[in-house]
Amino acid sequence: MTRRAPPIVAVSGPSGVGKTRLLRRLVAELARRGLRVGILKHTGHEHPFDRRGKDTEVLRRAGAVAAAIEGPSGMAYFGPPAGGARALARMLPAVDLVLAEGWKREPLPRIEVYRRGVSPEFLCARDRRVFAVVTDAPPPRPLPAFEADDASGLADLLCTRHRLGPAPRRRAGGRSAAPRRRG
Repeated sequence: MTRRAPPIVAVSGPSGVGKTRLLRRLVAELARRGLRVGILKHTGHEHPFDRRGKDTEVLRRAGAVAAAIEGPSGMAYFGPPAGGARALARMLPAVDLVLAEGWKREPLPRIEVYRRGVSPEFLCARDRRVFAVVTDAPPPRPLPAFEADDASGLADLLCTRHRLGPAPRRRAGGRSAAPRRRG
């Protein structure tokens, strides 16, 4: 029996806008709720991930297509690109949700991180895959909009949207706690 693929949500925005900071808080909040979260990171820059002279690098230079190494604290894979976020996500252990930083060209549902003075324009103005915005300015179309420090509200949205974990927290009187939203 094959396991069901977890939902993948991209978190996109230009460099320096706060994607990693947001993800750090969001992952901590989702983990606090008992969810297992996987992270994918995309970079458009060339990086030598393997170190020259190490066994994995030497054996790849000798002709190995790929190499993986595992130790007591983790593992690493060195090889050709997996072929996109979905292919890379299949390499993760069983998780409830995958958050993918970057991946602007992948056809994934996404959360945009927009910050005045850093972002040249709102991605959501032209990308209909954006379903929420973390922003310090009103978005150009009606979308759930969150402040940068509202990891709890964003986690509520993700849990509801993807039917993950327990229902959003409740206030006295049985009403859902409203996330702190912008606008």
